[in-house]
Parts: sequence; structure tokens; C-alpha cells
Amino acid sequence: MTEMNRTIRGTRGLLLLPFLFIIAASGCGESGSSGATGENDNTGGAGPGTGGGTTASTSAGTGDGTTASTSAGTGGDATGSTNAGTGGGATVGTGSASSGAGTGGAPSSRPTFHVFMLMGQSNMAGVADKQDSDKNSDERLKVLGGCNQPAGQWNVANPPLSDCPGEKGWNLSTAVDPGIWFGKTLLGKLAAGDTIGLVATAESGESINTFISGGTHHQMILNKIAKAKTAENARFAGIIFHQGESDSGQSSWPGKVVQLYNEVKAAWGVDYDVPFILGELPAGGCCSGHNNLVHQAADMLPDGYWVTQQGTNVMDQYHFDHASVVLMGTRYGEKMIEALGW
Repeated sequence: MTEMNRTIRGTRGLLLLPFLFIIAASGCGESGSSGATGENDNTGGAGPGTGGGTTASTSAGTGDGTTASTSAGTGGDATGSTNAGTGGGATVGTGSASSGAGTGGAPSSRPTFHVFMLMGQSNMAGVADKQDSDKNSDERLKVLGGCNQPAGQWNVANPPLSDCPGEKGWNLSTAVDPGIWFGKTLLGKLAAGDTIGLVATAESGESINTFISGGTHHQMILNKIAKAKTAENARFAGIIFHQGESDSGQSSWPGKVVQLYNEVKAAWGVDYDVPFILGELPAGGCCSGHNNLVHQAADMLPDGYWVTQQGTNVMDQYHFDHASVVLMGTRYGEKMIEALGW
């Protein structure tokens, strides 16, 4: 299989910063990656646009990012450049990206809380028993609620990440899900000071119809997004999705995947596209014939990708064994790193 990457470029509005003293400088931000060719993985959509850092300039070029503060604190030098080049990572000087540097002009920047949605049915919720290696103690990896943890707040992420027993009552409290290994993989590329937040909404044994508008789990998804949006410096960063066993072979499924993506994006209220990464269904199980539709859905998304199940094994007709959960979660993380250009 080959990668099919399509690169999209996002642009962000720039804010003219009125400073008493302007230090002329220029810089080029990092360009988002469209994803390198990976073994047996495929890409059905474009990578992120150019840039991704904060912008602090009086005349910045094309790029992503948030806009810096309009003023520096006492003692702080003016920030940015008079003509930043193409890209979103404009130079940050002594002014803060939020409210300016304090007395003495010490450099500071605003950390980002990168939020990822984990969506699907049982192979995203997890079925294989968790092991000691699945545990996480890194405070930079959080989950909203999660099984065996307080609901409605950000907790240190440990499997399983979706609620248990879940709305249908099938999610297993002793299981490991690919989301934890997705998060662990992302930690290796996380910028200093930033945090990852995982919002898990997987429900075992469910059709995609239950997740889109009119479905029995749609409001649960909206409620979790509404709560996640209130986190300080939260930025909606991407989605991983493992589902299809309950809809195997249905030609309407790819269009419903696109509908789900659009509804999630609307609930977040963002005007940019995020990577949506689908996982192939396991071979040797019930539904590997559905994988052609997995690829089709990735092609239809504005920033869609899929990861292969090759090398995985099932523990029953439907579900990945423990080693395969770890492998799929790691592949999701590696593909997201490519898509975001981390």
C-alpha cells in the first residue's frame, strides 16, 4: 500500500501589535507535514497547513497560530518581527503571548492544551486485559473522566479511557484501549510546557448511526466536547476513529464518517480542519472486507488518513489482542505526529 497525502494550508488572522519600540526581525515558522510514506499505512487526505506556532509580528506571512498580546509588561522588550516569513512560528521575544512579560522582561509563552477525540466502538473502547506496561504516570497526559476515575474533570490518563460501563453497559473496566498508547506516543514529541488531553467517547457494539445527530450517543459526545472546550488554552487537535464492525460493508458508511467529522468540528466551533485517522478492522476476524470503505472514508475527509492492521491478531471474532492494541495505538500516534508536523 502507498501513502496518499493531500496537503492543506490553513491561514490564521494576524493582529497588528502597537508597540512603542519595534525591534525589526524576521523568521520562518515550521511547515506542517503532509505525512511521509509509511509501511502499509495509507493517507486519504491532506496534511495540515503551513505553520503552527504563535504569531507575533506587525506584518507576518501566511501561517497558522494564535495571536500574541497587544502589550508587553513592564521591562519587556517588544516581541516579534516587522516582516515574518511564510509559516506560523514567528519569533517570540520578551513579551508574553498572553499578557506580556512581567517586570524585568523574562521570556514567556502560552502553553497549549492539545485535545484529541478518541471515537468508535469496542476496538477503541478496549477489550483485551490491561497490563502493568499500559499504565501512565505522566501528568502531561490527561483524560476527561475515564473509567474508574472522577467524571467531568481532567485526570491523569490510565486505561480504559472511555467511560465504564458506558451508556450501553459494555465497556470493560479491566481493559486496555489504543488511546493510551496513542497518547504515550505523542508525549515523545510534545513541546515543553504543553499538555495532551484525551476525550474518549467509544461505545462497544454500536453503529455509526448512534454517534451522529439523532443517534443515542450523539448528545454524550456533544456534552464531552462542551466540557473540554472550557479547559485553559484548549486547542482541538485531532481525532482517531476505530469503528465499522457494526456497519460492515454498508456503502453509506463513509459518508456518515464525514458527517460525524463535520458535526464534531461544528461542536468545537473551529474554522480549521484537523487530522481524522481511521484504523483498519482486523484481518482474520469478522469484518476485514470493510477496510475498502475505511480507505474510501479517509479519501473523502479534508484531512483524512488510515493506519493498517497488518501484523495484528484477534483474540476472538472481533477484537484485537493486547499486543495488537499496543501496536494500533502506537500507529495512531505516529500518524498523528506526521499529520501535525510535530
